[in-house]
Formats: sequence, structure tokens, C-alpha cells
Amino acid sequence: NVDRFPDHDLPRWNFTDFMHSFMIVFRVLCGEWIESMWDCMLVGDVSCIPFFLATVVIGNSVV
Repeated sequence: NVDRFPDHDLPRWNFTDFMHSFMIVFRVLCGEWIESMWDCMLVGDVSCIPFFLATVVIGNSVV
């Protein structure tokens, strides 16, 4: 899936391991979620939308 990115490089924000996944969730809770969602949709499908929206809604209600 790395070939789908313009530079053929894995983006800094990715879901390859727990630490990077945790950092993306932290980034989503800080309000910077749209770029990560577009990267997810580039390699995945529309199932990224409910994940990111649920993370924003549930995360903001918990925090």
C-alpha cells in the first residue's frame, strides 16, 4: 500500500505498530485528524470515516 502515496514513502503518521497508532489517536484528540483520515482513505476504504469520527466523538466526551 505504500505505492499509493505520492512519494512512495510510508507517512510519519501510520498504524504499523502500537506506538504510532497511539500517536494517531492522540493527534485525533488534539483536533488534527483530517490529514490522517485522508491517508487512511488513500490506502483503505470508507471504513476509515466511522473510525475517525467515533474516535473524535468518544475521545472528546471522555476527555
